[in-house]
Amino acid sequence: MPTEAKPMKFVVPGETSFEKFVKVQWSESLKEINYSGFCIDVFFEVLKLLEKSYSLPYEFIPYNGTYDDLVDLVADKTVDAVIGDVTILANRSKYVDFTQPFAESGLTMIVPVKPQAEKAWIFLKPFSKGMWGMTAAILVYTVLIVWLLERRSNPEFDGPWHFQLSIALWFTSSSLFFAQREQIYNNHARVAVSVWLFVVLALSSSYTATLSSMLTAPRLEPNVTDIGWLKKNNAVVGCDGSSFVKRYLENVLGFNPVNIKNLSSEYNYPGEFESGSITAAFLEVPYEKTFLNHHCQGYTVAGSSGRYGGDRFGGLGFGRCSSYFWSP
Repeated sequence: MPTEAKPMKFVVPGETSFEKFVKVQWSESLKEINYSGFCIDVFFEVLKLLEKSYSLPYEFIPYNGTYDDLVDLVADKTVDAVIGDVTILANRSKYVDFTQPFAESGLTMIVPVKPQAEKAWIFLKPFSKGMWGMTAAILVYTVLIVWLLERRSNPEFDGPWHFQLSIALWFTSSSLFFAQREQIYNNHARVAVSVWLFVVLALSSSYTATLSSMLTAPRLEPNVTDIGWLKKNNAVVGCDGSSFVKRYLENVLGFNPVNIKNLSSEYNYPGEFESGSITAAFLEVPYEKTFLNHHCQGYTVAGSSGRYGGDRFGGLGFGRCSSYFWSP
């Protein structure tokens, strides 16, 4: 049993890609190491449950190495457990026991979104070229009908023919904004204008809804959607080199090792994307959610299913070397 003189030793990743999960930092004011992050919070919540019946003496030991190195420290009984964002894998489970997972599994591909169209011309985007052409044709047809039917009975149509056509054009165009106030004398013209007003109402409603959607909720379309395209074009992809992801990309997804770039921090990814050093990045699901939470405007998840190898990973958990430890 652990005692104050011989506490349980828990190794913690000293360097992690996403500090939201585990962060090890030296405090100058307290002259000690601070441990924080989601995984550390989970550990402390478990301790609260244990302390109701038993006080557990322990100490944290920071270690800078790969996650496999951390698991090996538990396997050879150098430490009692690893506390951190360790992915539960079949090969790791052969050597250590894992707690119940506290985060989901899966691997996702993150890519930049397609550049948005020029905003200056976005007012033309709600309708296709064919739709704009059809609207213009209906407008011209209605102008001619109004001119032919109203030119003999409507006093506002006095004057040369080009002046009459301009009046008919203004008369019809103003109805686009429901600002038409001129009087109609011919009954047949009234029917033609009524049909035109109905068309204008339908077009304006559709145009307004589509334009609002484009302005307020633009679709985030990925620039790359297929792993096959990445491999065929020898595109460079990024991942956390200290995790199992690099090995999975090589052995399972078939990427050439020279096309895999190791990135040690979440803050490296945007710069690598912007410089063109990487075309895509592969992140585990918890890290993907954190990354997109900070960079939701410029990046998105790509791929037909969105996730890879979800059934191969058991989630994030704590590794332990013996069965007397807890299972959150």
